[in-house]
Parts: sequence; structure tokens; C-alpha cells
Amino acid sequence: MRRSLVAILAATCCSAQAQSTSATSAPVAARPLPTSAATPYTPPPTSKDSESPSQRVDNAPIDPTLKGFVTIPGTETLIKVAGYVKADFIYDTKPIGSYDYFVTSEIPTSGPDTKRGTQFTVHAKQTRINVDVRRDTERGPARVYFEADGFGDPSFGFQPGSHRLHLRHAFAAVNNFGAGYSFSAFMDNDALPDTLDFEGPGAAPFLTLAGARYIWKLTPSTNLALSVEAPSSDVTTPSGSGKSNFPDVALRGRFENDRGHVQLSAVYRYLGWYDGTGLTDHANGYGLNLAGSYKFASSDYLVAGAVGGKGIARYVSDITGLGLDAVVDANGNLQALKTYGGYAGYTHHWSETLRSTAVAGHLGMSNEPYQAPTSFTSSQYYSANVIWNPWASVNVGMEVLHGRNKTLDGNRANDTRIQASFQYDFTR
Repeated sequence: MRRSLVAILAATCCSAQAQSTSATSAPVAARPLPTSAATPYTPPPTSKDSESPSQRVDNAPIDPTLKGFVTIPGTETLIKVAGYVKADFIYDTKPIGSYDYFVTSEIPTSGPDTKRGTQFTVHAKQTRINVDVRRDTERGPARVYFEADGFGDPSFGFQPGSHRLHLRHAFAAVNNFGAGYSFSAFMDNDALPDTLDFEGPGAAPFLTLAGARYIWKLTPSTNLALSVEAPSSDVTTPSGSGKSNFPDVALRGRFENDRGHVQLSAVYRYLGWYDGTGLTDHANGYGLNLAGSYKFASSDYLVAGAVGGKGIARYVSDITGLGLDAVVDANGNLQALKTYGGYAGYTHHWSETLRSTAVAGHLGMSNEPYQAPTSFTSSQYYSANVIWNPWASVNVGMEVLHGRNKTLDGNRANDTRIQASFQYDFTR
């Protein structure tokens, strides 16, 4: 028979009390979840641990043994406190306006910033802490997840930022319904490559926002999810600002098994602009994101993704926040801009403690002639690293990154970055 998590916890607590009631008693052994919550799929592990926060079918954990979870005394609730400390040592051979992570669209192509020369910085902003709480309920497995890091004040536009707490995730889920602040359903965080650079390939959709999501389990290997998400019209206007009259809606279908997964996501957006005096206009935005992963018998794995659409710049790593969802033309009409791109990353294990990941990506836009001359047109991202994992909680690595940026005026520029990182995980 299937055993509920509550029954397992009760048995575990009774066993622990029978053995010892002292503060120095042995840790509670890891406990399996019910078979109904288990899945053969395990996402590719990365040092950034982008896989843990995801809301999954039946709230199934990645590790069914619940390693690191302990019982809150007097309750039927499990809790795990995790995260890591990470220090990044970064040297740029040419100017780039993002010190903390490698944003290719921030490589200046004209003006005095192109003369800044080399840059060196050290930061620990990727350091994060998370709390994962789980229990059984009469409605199914429940989960509350919270996570924060130090990117509350990032360095952008050649302005150094300080370390400040930044919310990454705060959501609750019961069975297959969840709501709160987390990854957009349009992105596929299981298909992100294992990079030391926090940004990763610029063409990968990456966005955290508030919303609500429901997942339908179609078969043991397939599911469908619908998400209603907080809107924000990231548009370039001659006056006024963007406005939102309708939520962003994302729909995704997913297949997964023990060799990997593939996910197709779609998003619909209703973009708006208000000039501050009464003139308004709207435009439809929409996009597709196809991504996935594949594990080889050697433990190597491949991740890849392709994205395209109109009015979706907000969802794409390198160009979010640049006002490139849409632009107001000379007649006061809001025109959604086309975005397209793709990337691939391959991780090879040289040994049980040594691995490398190589990544390549391209991101482009179809510009309009009435955009500013310095508007983003296209970029390329390349990276390769070596990461040493001498024991479970420690990762030490070196990474070389190269990026190219092109703007509407035809100017181009590039930067090569060398990054060394030290990371210590709390629970691994």
C-alpha cells in the first residue's frame, strides 16, 4: 500500500523517541514520499540550483528521500533550510556596464564608455538562502518555498551596486495549484546551463514575477500548465509610460522521463502605452519557447532552447528592462517588436569531481527605423568553464566568457571576461 507522508512522519517520530530524547540524538533518517508523488525525471543539476524552486506535478521533490529535511517538533510538517555562499572574482578585458553578471547588451558600442578599458570586481551577491516547507494535507501534498539572494542592488550602467537582500521566490502550492512569486511558466529553468556567470546565455527566457499556476497531470510523463502572471509593458515612448490592462497568460506542455525533458511554452501579452495627457494605444504580444535537456549514459548532458515572438523582450534575459517589448511610432501607434534567439550548452564530466560546460547563444531583434540609433539589434554569448567539486558542498571554478553586441547604428563591440568562483553549499 502507498504510505502517506503523515504516516511516515509519525512512524519516524515514534522511532526517534524510542531511541533517544536527548539533544545529541542521531539525525532523523531520510524519508521517502508516497509512490504517487515520485517521478523518474531528475533535472540536470547545476551549481546555481535553478532546479529546486520549480513547482512540479503533485509537488514532487527532486530528491524523493527528502535529504536535509527535518520534522518541526509537535507538527506533521517538514522543513529544510538550504542555500550557499558564493564569491565571484571577475576581470573584464573591455568595458561592459554590468559588473555582477555578463549581460552582452550592456557592452557599449559608442560614446565615452567604450574608452573605460579593463575592469576588475569581486562580489558575493549570488549568495542565497532558501527555506522549503512540506507536509501532507487532505487536499494533497503542500509546499511553501522562500528564497533570497544579495542582488537587491546590482551593478549596472557602470554604477557599482551594493549587497542588498533580494527576493527570488515566495510561493505556496497545494497539490497542483500554486500562487506567489517565482519563475514564469514561459521559461524553462531545467534547461539552463551550468555556468559560473549568474546571467547565463542572453537568449534564454528568465523572469521571476507574481502569479498563479495550475498543472494538469495528463500521464505519468506529460503535463500541461496554465499560469496567470503579473504584467508590465516594457515599452519605449516619447512621453508617458507603459500601462497594463490585462495579465500575461502563459501555457506550457511538458514531457519528461529518466533521460531528460522537452517543454513548449507560449505566452500572450496585452501591451499598453499612456502618454500622460489622455492618448493611449495597445498592441498584442505573443511568443513561443521550446527548450529541453538530454542526459547521456556517461552522465554528460545537453541543454538547449529557442525563443521567438513579438512583444516578449521582458521575458528574455539580456534585454529585459530595456523598453524593447514595443515602441511608439511617429503616428502615436504602439508597435510590438520581434525577438528571436537560441542557445545550447553541453556539460562533460571529466571525473566524479571535475566537470566542464560550454555554451553558445545568439539573440536578435527586428528593429524599426524610428528607434534610437543605440537600440539593441543582436548579441552573441559564448562561455566555457572548469568546475572542481572536491567534496559535496564545495565548488571551485574558472570560466571564460566572450560576448558581442550590435546596435541599430551598425556599431559593434565585444568583451572577454575571466571569472573565478568559490561556492560553499549549506546542504548537499
